[in-house]
Amino acid sequence: MWGSAGFLIGIVLGSLVKVLADRSLSNKSFWGRSYCPKCQHKLAWYDLFPILSFILLKGKCRYCKDKLEIEYLIVETVTGVLVGFLFWQSFFSFSIPQFQILSALMELAFKTFFVVVLVVLFLTDLKKMFIPDRIVIPSIIIGIVGLTVITLYKIVYLYNYLSGSVVGRLLLPPHNTYFQRHALAIAQPFFLSLLTGVLIGGFFWGLIIITRGKGMGGGDVKLGAFIGIMLGFPQALFALMLAFFTGAIFGLGLIITGKKHFGQAIPFGPFLVLGSLMMLFWGNLIIDWYLKLGS
Repeated sequence: MWGSAGFLIGIVLGSLVKVLADRSLSNKSFWGRSYCPKCQHKLAWYDLFPILSFILLKGKCRYCKDKLEIEYLIVETVTGVLVGFLFWQSFFSFSIPQFQILSALMELAFKTFFVVVLVVLFLTDLKKMFIPDRIVIPSIIIGIVGLTVITLYKIVYLYNYLSGSVVGRLLLPPHNTYFQRHALAIAQPFFLSLLTGVLIGGFFWGLIIITRGKGMGGGDVKLGAFIGIMLGFPQALFALMLAFFTGAIFGLGLIITGKKHFGQAIPFGPFLVLGSLMMLFWGNLIIDWYLKLGS
């Protein structure tokens, strides 16, 4: 049920992803109705059903009959699968306490936002080696705000929960340090996420200085900071390791097949996205496997 709901939400978001990516690359406004990229005709509401409209219209514009890019169908489907899988992983029962339901919903929305932004940046960097500031900078701000809201909600709930009973009130200051200790434990991932974002962004900035701009771009710095904030510690560091590993293998494959030569640039953003998605979905399994490997 949750997987299916996530898929439906995901294909709608996938349509938005395609618009954001295309308008970022063409430097057009994000506002305004969708239109055919060939004839510029504004699309009606019945032209905008994700996947379904493409299939019913046989991949053609209703107005000029010109063929549409298959990318529309691919992006909507892939985003639907990613969000559907995220919802399926995050499945929970509404029989749990209200606090856990609201907290789970906020975290699910937070992760869904992360997936959507990652797919947008994957497209822009893959197609033109471009990570647009007007996508990644607002995303960093939204990520920090989202983390703050979720963290404050948990701390406030803890305080209200303890205040609701005689025993609980004895655990509040000035009677006890129980609340302060648990509030600090709740807030710790928030501060670690911010620190991780700064460290990854600073690491990429250092690479730019060392390589004089040949090994990394300014967009990668901001994307790295965004990933650090959204995934936190240590997941973001493992995402970085996976990105370098998969990027090295892919680059070596291109060199062996003669499609690239040493010194030629390849976009690093897609590998950061793939590493981040792997850690988002299977982070604990990957970390456990890595720790057992070293033991």
